[in-house]
Amino acid sequence: MNTWTTIVGFILGGSFLTFLQFLINRHDNKQDKNDAVLSALNTLSDRVGKIENTLDQREAVLARTHILRFKDEIYNNGAESHSLEYYEQTLDDIQTYDQFCSEHPKFANGRTKAAAKYIREVYDKLTEEHKL
Repeated sequence: MNTWTTIVGFILGGSFLTFLQFLINRHDNKQDKNDAVLSALNTLSDRVGKIENTLDQREAVLARTHILRFKDEIYNNGAESHSLEYYEQTLDDIQTYDQFCSEHPKFANGRTKAAAKYIREVYDKLTEEHKL
């Protein structure tokens, strides 16, 4: 009986160790897959961040273009040639551009300061005179 008990013990013990090794390998494989998924998500997150930065920068450049173009238009065509809504949209563009520049100090700035000042002065003058 001792021999059979020993043999059965070895078989059961070996089976248990094999099963335990299977569980450990399975856990390691899951961990490897989880690590791969996390790595892919981090890469994707970095790419999304770069895209967001690019879009924000393009919005700032577009706002700057609107500001400079509007300044030229009111300087060359007369301040009263545009509607109140056009002035307000341009003032929104100035705010958008200034906010982006303050949040991104490495971005080329200072190109609209004179234009923004001129637009605000004209806007204030026209609203005081009730011409908008």
